[in-house]
Amino acid sequence: MKMSIVFVIGVCVFLGCTPSQTAKEDIQNLRALVNLQPNNAKAYFKLGLAYLSEKQYEEALAALQKAVDLNPNDTAAQAILGITNFEMKRYKEALPPFQKLTELAPNNHEAFFNLGNVYMNLKQFEQAIPAYKKATELRKDYVEAEYSMGVAYYELGKPDSARIQYEKIKDKNNFMAGSLLRKIEKRN
Repeated sequence: MKMSIVFVIGVCVFLGCTPSQTAKEDIQNLRALVNLQPNNAKAYFKLGLAYLSEKQYEEALAALQKAVDLNPNDTAAQAILGITNFEMKRYKEALPPFQKLTELAPNNHEAFFNLGNVYMNLKQFEQAIPAYKKATELRKDYVEAEYSMGVAYYELGKPDSARIQYEKIKDKNNFMAGSLLRKIEKRN
């Protein structure tokens, strides 16, 4: 139940972030741009990505938050803000971007899966289950979401519901199924 900063860096590469040498120049240029255009959400988003490429996470979070504040409907900014907070284990801060992302992209299974992961890390298992259910409705055979839902049921002390999830994944992923079954049997 972990998102990956590799995903963030992949998005950065896809969106045109550059290697370390020019990233520093990009940061300088983008900082100058946001000083001139303080309401430019795209510039803040690109600044956040540039900071991420340099592993300057605090600065990245500040720039991404500003991008989201200026344009709350920017799904990319919401996703990267949520993932970055999640990777930094700031689960409470990761929750609002993922909640907003599920509103903005109601057919995005990953948004719901990530929301479920945030709830799991906050130990809000009751809230995680509907997020995982929605992810599995949007993407059939979503083994990771089925497994995570089983773990949430296990954490809630609902072994019968956890076993149902085990049955759904046992022929699809032996490792996840075995892990879930060991949890269930340990509790019994």
